[in-house]
Amino acid sequence: MREKCISHLLLIVAVVAILFSPACKSKEKGPVEAPEFKVMLLKGSTVPIFLDMVGQAEGIPTVDIRARVEGYLMNWAFQEGSMVNKGQHLFTIEKDQYQNNLDYSKADLDSKTAAWEKAKLDVARLKPLLSTNAISQNDYDVAVTTEKQTRAAVASSKASLEQAALNLSYTNMDSPISGYIGSVQVRPGNLVGRGESTLLATVSAVDPMYINFQMNETDYLAIMRFIATHKGELGKNGPIKVYLTLADKRKYPIPGDIDFIDRNVDPATGTIALRAKVANPEHIIKPGNYCQVQLVLGERDSTVIVPQSALTIVQGKYFAFNVGDSNKVTRVPVMVGRSFENKIVINFGLKPGSKIMLEGFQKFQEGMKIKPAMITDTLTIPGPGAL
Repeated sequence: MREKCISHLLLIVAVVAILFSPACKSKEKGPVEAPEFKVMLLKGSTVPIFLDMVGQAEGIPTVDIRARVEGYLMNWAFQEGSMVNKGQHLFTIEKDQYQNNLDYSKADLDSKTAAWEKAKLDVARLKPLLSTNAISQNDYDVAVTTEKQTRAAVASSKASLEQAALNLSYTNMDSPISGYIGSVQVRPGNLVGRGESTLLATVSAVDPMYINFQMNETDYLAIMRFIATHKGELGKNGPIKVYLTLADKRKYPIPGDIDFIDRNVDPATGTIALRAKVANPEHIIKPGNYCQVQLVLGERDSTVIVPQSALTIVQGKYFAFNVGDSNKVTRVPVMVGRSFENKIVINFGLKPGSKIMLEGFQKFQEGMKIKPAMITDTLTIPGPGAL
């Protein structure tokens, strides 16, 4: 009996030992630490306000070189696509016929001048005889009429000589402007100028250049109101400036000036034509080049700029991750504006003083808490010259 009690006692001790052993104690769970992510406090910046349009370059001026007399094209004296100077010889048309016409006109003028001189001598000789009745009035009148006729013939011959000289000069064709010349449209040996002024080539000036563009009525009214509001400032700084981005997406370093606004809005398209004049000393811009035209209307203060990488796109809509009170994260929709390099302007959805996550979006859960690692906001959009 005693041995049986001892066995029960040992069993109870073993059970108690097992129950109070460390392996059977429940593990105590401590508080979970919030993950750390980079967060930016948005300060707001001043950004330019401007309009974007597509423009096309045009030479000032562009001149067609055309044959003004009929003849066979002999040769040309330039390299196609090269720069030519004002007065530089370009084309030669066969000139034998026109040289012959000039020689004939000179001889004809000499003959008619001689006849006129004789007629003048006859009038001078007969006039004293008329007062003495040595000749009749009719004889004197005939002499005077002949002198007038020969004088008119001389004038006509001079005009013919001048026209012959002009026609001969047209066989040598020079450039009326300095600029780039295009390809030759007619090869030597072909007949040109027969019944039409045959196009031979085109020369376009390249410095300065015109940039033609159009804008809708709403943008036009914005410009006119801007002009009305900034009359004093525009008077000091000159015409409204435009800035160009060429087809390679690089900024053109020289701003242009608006020098023409059309008189009416095109009723078919609802747009109005404008033109800017821009210097082109390096001849980078060619006639026909397309470019993006940016017209600056002013600046807007306290505008939020964020890194493009701080936004996500869901079904075509942009979202940012706002860090609110107690460091809780919520996804907020935003309306984006202009982008520059890796930065983008926020038109709606965020404001100066907001905090946004810059990373960790793949781990995002609505209402999650984070530990902010604050990043200084140094984002800016450059001024008009760099847009």
